[in-house]
Amino acid sequence: MKDQIVIAGPSSQKLATKIAELLQARIIPTENKVFPDGECYLRIDVNEDNEFEGKDVIMVQTTGANSTGDQNLHITELIMMIGAVKRMKASKIRVIVPYLAYSRQDKVFRPGECIFIEELLRWIEKAGATEFYTIDIHAEEVLKKMSIPAYNLDPMEVLANNVAKKVNNAIVICPDKGAYERSRAFAKYLGKDIQVVQFEKHRDVKTGKITMEGDLPMSGKDVIIADDIIATGGTMAKAIEIAKKSGAKAIYAVGTHPLLIKNAVFKLLTAGTNEIIGTDSIDSAFMQVSLAEIIVKAIQSNSSIE
Repeated sequence: MKDQIVIAGPSSQKLATKIAELLQARIIPTENKVFPDGECYLRIDVNEDNEFEGKDVIMVQTTGANSTGDQNLHITELIMMIGAVKRMKASKIRVIVPYLAYSRQDKVFRPGECIFIEELLRWIEKAGATEFYTIDIHAEEVLKKMSIPAYNLDPMEVLANNVAKKVNNAIVICPDKGAYERSRAFAKYLGKDIQVVQFEKHRDVKTGKITMEGDLPMSGKDVIIADDIIATGGTMAKAIEIAKKSGAKAIYAVGTHPLLIKNAVFKLLTAGTNEIIGTDSIDSAFMQVSLAEIIVKAIQSNSSIE
């Protein structure tokens, strides 16, 4: 569509490029830096201040901490992008945040805590977003706090299609109670007879220490452990260790958002996984599955009913 423009945020340049190609839309990069005092700077690379006037602008900026910077920097850049496009009078500002940082801060566990994800979503909306898209958010209910259209897109089918090419006699392990519905959806796309087994996980709210229990004969089976976020890898590694001890033939660690912070990759590999599979919601060496098609389908679907 000639009036659609894609802006590639500093943290999502590969995914933004794929989205622009599928939409056959113009793509514009950004210029960014951090000043010596720690303040960040962002400029959208345009020649005239009226280039977005009346246009449908789609900006792509993930907010995960990775090699290009921390999540707080990426959030600030996102708000700068939205503010600049709003000032330049775009008719629509569709904000794509493939991985939404702070989405796990959606409840109060101890007195004095902030439900920061709600504050972040209000900030994005107040900055000028007219539509909001994210992928496999930790708690979808928080999107109801937004008064603009907000969409949580499901990557289970595209992930399962990738994994299905690699496995035989498969079983899906759910590493904790909160991931059970996600694991069921994933298994459904693998095949109707795929078994889903839930492990019991306990996390100390003060120390963060994880304990996990699970016992099932897995001899000769390909085990898939699917979760939304692989951050430090602690939860996934515990599940891998149990699967390995239970006789799994091969183990696949699958995560929508492969943050893989610090020594997470080492932790997963030494626990016994054969392969780590993630999406391009985060720029990493493990983004085997692209989210571009499901994002474009959602944008096109919403454009057709406007």
